Amino acid sequence: MIYLCPSVKVMARRKTRRKSPRRSPKTINLAKTLEAGMIANAVTVGFFNVGLGDFVMSKSSMGASQITARELLAGVTGSAGGFGTQYKVTTSAVGGRPGTTSTRGLAFGAQVQENLANNGAQMVGSLILIPAGFKVFNKLTRSPRSMANQLLKQTGLPLKV
Repeated sequence: MIYLCPSVKVMARRKTRRKSPRRSPKTINLAKTLEAGMIANAVTVGFFNVGLGDFVMSKSSMGASQITARELLAGVTGSAGGFGTQYKVTTSAVGGRPGTTSTRGLAFGAQVQENLANNGAQMVGSLILIPAGFKVFNKLTRSPRSMANQLLKQTGLPLKV
């Protein structure tokens, strides 16, 4: 302590800089990534009647009740081929009689409601059972997973199991 006057005490300045705390490198947890993928797949099947891979990667229309990300984006931007676009189909009759006109395709909200009616129970069951299954899996495989994580850490890969 340095005394400037009887009532003021001043601490001496620290001579070295403090080191910043070391941070462990960010790692990717494979089990949590797999769990998130399975949950996302259950949701896309429930709402859009198509698996996650086809939802994201499909380049064409899958089916009448299946909605892909490409169709959603086309519908939002207003370009052709967007889902939820209702279109009229006119069929011509033979012999000069007038044809019939019918509307094809459901609106987006109606199609999602239909998909939820068909796949909703399975989706809810999956959303409950997948996290519960992963908790049980993690408890049962704690020892081998910790050994695998130690080996992965020694290799320098930013992964965890």
